[in-house]
Amino acid sequence: MRFYEFATRKPRKPQKPHKPLTPEQSLEAAKKREVDMAKKALQSVKDQHKRRKEMERARKDSYIGQLQKRQRSS
Repeated sequence: MRFYEFATRKPRKPQKPHKPLTPEQSLEAAKKREVDMAKKALQSVKDQHKRRKEMERARKDSYIGQLQKRQRSS
């Protein structure tokens, strides 16, 4: 017996093939996938808006800081 044969974990049992879905089940599965994809898309848009808002806020803060420094020196 070679080292890699007993050093690795036990081999997995082969999975049984799944039965094909009925038309009703396949429709339901497709609708669930659509809903999941829509949720992910909405979340990514929300995250994008949040990042853009944070960047805009940081840009404004840095610009206001520069203006205050200019006004003090004048």
